[in-house]
Amino acid sequence: MRKVSSTTGNVPWRRLAACVGDGFEQLLDYLLPRHCLMCGFPSGDENLCPPCRRDLPRPGRTCRRCGLPLPGENEGICGPCQQRPPRWNRVVTALDYQFPVDVLVQKFKFNRNLACGDALARELVRTVRPVVGASGLPDRVAPVPLHHSRHAVRTFNQSGLIAQALGDALDIRVDHRLLCRVRKTQAQSGLDAKARRRNTRGAFHCRCTRAAGLKHVALVDDVMTTGATLEACALELRRAGVREVSLWVVARAPP
Repeated sequence: MRKVSSTTGNVPWRRLAACVGDGFEQLLDYLLPRHCLMCGFPSGDENLCPPCRRDLPRPGRTCRRCGLPLPGENEGICGPCQQRPPRWNRVVTALDYQFPVDVLVQKFKFNRNLACGDALARELVRTVRPVVGASGLPDRVAPVPLHHSRHAVRTFNQSGLIAQALGDALDIRVDHRLLCRVRKTQAQSGLDAKARRRNTRGAFHCRCTRAAGLKHVALVDDVMTTGATLEACALELRRAGVREVSLWVVARAPP
């Protein structure tokens, strides 16, 4: 996973830097071969071997708005989303939040295991690529921000690293400062849906000057459970004038 970069700069130079980075990564893979995070066998140029990748839990037929499974042979949008549409237009999720995805996510977030983050980001890139190929690229990619105090402890924003991997792979500008978390919130884990919504209410702010002229923003996060955090972020983007908000999420957990 490449180093996080700003949204400004000359595009050809960015592409040259990406090519140099890819070459250096290939050299490292040759000198220090990778081994699968799950089984320990050689895994080529990725951190998961093909058999372990194939065994990852993936969503089946899901609602386009909330990402939850649809009953029977239904397709499109579920009943609850038709009655109360969320503030985003579409959600794309790569994996189901169950073993071993939950282990990879936790090692990435809390143990600073960037190899796990790289594996998860690659899965999301593979899932998003055909979607944007059919519907078109967003104007900007933006990660769900951390509060500065939590960022200082963790030393990185996991959503920011995933967002940058998406931007690099799909050649979309990433704005790590489009959204900011203005209020420190309690950890969402252990809270029910109502408490999560209360916890995130008013916790985010969209910088309107950076949102000016943006019609479509893809919001990136690692895990979606009730969607309360993403709902609060999408609300701020809407208030800033963004017409279309897509969610690109690594893993969907049951609410």
